Amino acid sequence: MAEKILAKVDYQKPLEDKPYAEITAEKERYCAEVSTRLAEIVTPERVASDPALLCRYARPDGSGRPMLVLFPENADQVCRLVKLAHELRLPLVPASSGTHCYEAATPRTGGIVVDLSAWKKIHKIDQRNRAVRIDPGVTYDQLQAALEPHGLRALTPLLPRKDQSVLTAHIEAHPMLIPEFNYSEPLYTAEIVLASGEIFRTGAAALGPPELNQTDLIGPWGPGFDWNRLFLRSQGTLGIITWVNVMAEPLPIKQKIFFTACSSLEELTAFTYRIQRQWLGYECFGLNRAALAMMLAEQMPADYHALRAKLPAYVQIFCIGGLKHFPDERIAYQEADFLETARQAGLKPQTAIPAAPQAAGFFEQHLRRCWEREPYWKDACKGASSDIFFITTMNRAQTYVAAMEAEAARSRIDSADIGIYLQPIENGRACHLEFTIPYDPRNQDECERVSALHQRASRRLYTLGALFTRAYGTWATMVNGGNAGQHQTALTIKELLDPNVIMNPGKLGF
Repeated sequence: MAEKILAKVDYQKPLEDKPYAEITAEKERYCAEVSTRLAEIVTPERVASDPALLCRYARPDGSGRPMLVLFPENADQVCRLVKLAHELRLPLVPASSGTHCYEAATPRTGGIVVDLSAWKKIHKIDQRNRAVRIDPGVTYDQLQAALEPHGLRALTPLLPRKDQSVLTAHIEAHPMLIPEFNYSEPLYTAEIVLASGEIFRTGAAALGPPELNQTDLIGPWGPGFDWNRLFLRSQGTLGIITWVNVMAEPLPIKQKIFFTACSSLEELTAFTYRIQRQWLGYECFGLNRAALAMMLAEQMPADYHALRAKLPAYVQIFCIGGLKHFPDERIAYQEADFLETARQAGLKPQTAIPAAPQAAGFFEQHLRRCWEREPYWKDACKGASSDIFFITTMNRAQTYVAAMEAEAARSRIDSADIGIYLQPIENGRACHLEFTIPYDPRNQDECERVSALHQRASRRLYTLGALFTRAYGTWATMVNGGNAGQHQTALTIKELLDPNVIMNPGKLGF
């Protein structure tokens, strides 16, 4: 009897007792049939199966590669694709950023990637209501350039990648550099293609297509439930978003940036609490010396190590902006209050960092811009990096830093190289705490140690109360109880009732 070989035809069919050649031929026929049907919707040239292109959406080890990548042109095509995928029982993974971090656009169980990164239209800039409606592929630099002539600016996270989708950042609730309460939920309305292939619009957009109705699209509530919050952080699992209407902030015509050196994280957080409770300034965040050195170093690794040795343990970056009306007066009174608060805390803010004079010019230029150079600042030190980030309160930040340092020592990782970024949220009510672990991707031993550190530290931080609101990568694998490539979608009843646990259904996107 001929030996029977177990193999998979595709993600949805179980292992079968068939010769390998027969399995391969059947899979090829199946893929060809699917490609033909998809091409009838988006045209053949927008159905990509080139192996090199598919690898861009896979994991670094080559696993998780999609069967196909589609590049639809409009929402109607997306609706038809979703309906066909439902008929064929194929998962769709939406993507809109050029660089896919944290395996966010990796199809864990096979399927098709729907890439919307080429959708770069800015539909409307509403200067009166300070809002802008954009496509999924619009980047921060593109949006900023369009808003500036209108006296507006985008709400930006810290040094986003130059191909970072603004829509992605807003849907995933990336922390913005301005920690005011009114910017904690910058999404107004959105258009979403649901799993049924129907179009659903949130808030004031529910009346109909924006081109036909007369609403300004800035009412995020109703009718009925606040649907925006249902889709936030869903990472493409509940639908494919085809446009969003988001907040824009008045563009300061003058600004003044201060750098406050702090000897400890406790000193940094105590001072940040003080100024946030007074609602002072615009951008406000803290960095440890490793993270700041990663940003400011021009020649790696020499400049990085020299800077890290000279910089203060922590630095708070704080910006006061003067708007169209009385900008000098606004800066003057806020500066006086800020400096008085610093004096009471025993700190001395400066407009430059003596150990790194280039910092003033760097943040003046990049505070509201993307990172321009390659490699990305987090990867420049060793070639790659791994991030752990979560929500907590600032008064507990030191507890998590101590736990991270302990786990780093256990993994034989130098904690002095781990970047720390603390971003207050809602005027200090909470904060985003982020650890960046640089590593050499060519060093297998170091890769394994960093991977082990990521998993152990994530577990320990979680037990200490860290709220992981964006569940993907190692954290998603850990929550779902499986190892890489062996994801589970079922959680225990205890986990389902735990508000800190975010379930990963296996279709990550955006």
